[in-house]
Amino acid sequence: MKYAFFDLDGTLIPVDSSIRWAETLLDHAAEDSREALRKERLQFDVDYHNGCLDIHKFEGFEMQLLASFPRSELDRLRVEYMRDLIEPHILPKAVELVEAYRRSGAKVVMVTASYRYPVEPIAELFNMDHLLCAEPEVGPDGEFTGRCAKENFAASKITGVRDYLLERGEPTDIIKQCVFYSDSKNDLPLLEFIADNGGKAVATNPDDLLRQTAEARGWEILDLFSKDEMQ
Repeated sequence: MKYAFFDLDGTLIPVDSSIRWAETLLDHAAEDSREALRKERLQFDVDYHNGCLDIHKFEGFEMQLLASFPRSELDRLRVEYMRDLIEPHILPKAVELVEAYRRSGAKVVMVTASYRYPVEPIAELFNMDHLLCAEPEVGPDGEFTGRCAKENFAASKITGVRDYLLERGEPTDIIKQCVFYSDSKNDLPLLEFIADNGGKAVATNPDDLLRQTAEARGWEILDLFSKDEMQ
């Protein structure tokens, strides 16, 4: 393989970093709005797992929540979030999975629907060569504007991967030398794109629908984490 693409939450880490980051912000949000915001976030979580998430509404919610904090406070909260909620769940077997591809000469790339600010330090811990993710808009003052500059969800991940490969001058048949690991039915568009074009799709700690699809299509299934590790 020349390129190894990895989803993040539920794939390389057994927790949902997006939820943990959002809850970190909600814990510090204005008290009079906290309950309503948390209820809204929980509904988005239900929609995601049911495969009916409206990504534009969700990104709008996330971006507004992000922009409600000054960058200096976000930087402080991100340090605590990484130390307490993420780093304990960076497991050696997941790091080794990524490193095995690196040792073989492949480029390793994280492809996640989450936005850059909370996931970039996670990509750095895995020593990723590149991060394909949602991009929050940043104003000239360095503060977040509350708008999303780019989303990276479901079928949009295909566009992100294609653009990444084209920028590197790769031919269209390079997909045959690509592998993508994901746990979620929401990533079926990219998994199928990779598999249908001669690459390798790996259902990693898959949800029920993805496991059924992988079994039907003969894709590899990797249960990287135990049930006790998944949270």
